[in-house]
Amino acid sequence: MKIIVAESEGMEKHNLMIKFVRLFTVPLLNSIPSSILKNMMKSSSKDGATVVKHGGSNVALEALYTRYHRGLFSRGALQGFADSFWHHYISQPKAVRNRLKIVEKHLEREVLKKLKSNNSEEVTILTIGGGSARAIIQFLKKILKKNSKYRIRIINVDRSEKAIEQSKKIAKEFNVYKHFKWIHDDARNIKNLFAKNSVDIVEMVGLLDYFSYERSIEVLSQIYDILKKRGFFVVANIRPNSEMPFVRKIGWPKMYYKEPKDLSCILKESGFSTDNGLIILEPLRVHIIATIRK
Repeated sequence: MKIIVAESEGMEKHNLMIKFVRLFTVPLLNSIPSSILKNMMKSSSKDGATVVKHGGSNVALEALYTRYHRGLFSRGALQGFADSFWHHYISQPKAVRNRLKIVEKHLEREVLKKLKSNNSEEVTILTIGGGSARAIIQFLKKILKKNSKYRIRIINVDRSEKAIEQSKKIAKEFNVYKHFKWIHDDARNIKNLFAKNSVDIVEMVGLLDYFSYERSIEVLSQIYDILKKRGFFVVANIRPNSEMPFVRKIGWPKMYYKEPKDLSCILKESGFSTDNGLIILEPLRVHIIATIRK
């Protein structure tokens, strides 16, 4: 698969000052005992406390996604400085927001392409373990503003009832609720929920991080089966990075870090032809995003 680095405008990176500070802070955060590290985050920042309390969940991710939905010092000066550190001197929050932007961009492009090729047909998008489905909700709001007659159906399958409730709340806020259907189920049951060759687009971003190599193939093989011919699949995974001990110590669930070659092999063993697939590294190279067709 072709590998590129996303360098487009709007991606978050580390400037020279942050890179210099990180020479000292990353080793320090990786070495601090877990209990002390958690207390530091909880006591200094509301977002930090949310991440520690809800590590790995959609609630934690929403705290990272929505950093720019408010002013940096809207919660006071002290918390503003703490938020600046936790959100901008740590790679994880920036990388997650970069991933969101990349996924949103590629989904929007693919949906518009399908709609313009045949306006009379409905485009079906399945998001698996999508949590809040924020990337889909955001691009959906944008394109429906241009043409409210677009026929787009989103199905969100998630085993977390809390994630589904949060997704419903955000969909209502963005006025796209009527386009959604939510299913409370597990990713491993996809073959029992959808017929073969029935879905136009599948998005699975964040969930593969928690799957071993073998389980990844098990789930992606089912995705391959339910996709229509030339159907579009976007999937992401976290890469090995310098902050892995820090992430583990703040209580994030165990993750299976994968390199581009690992993701490419998983896709190939799941039935996809990787010749025309694309793997995108977000600028901080913490996450990889793969796009591929059946």
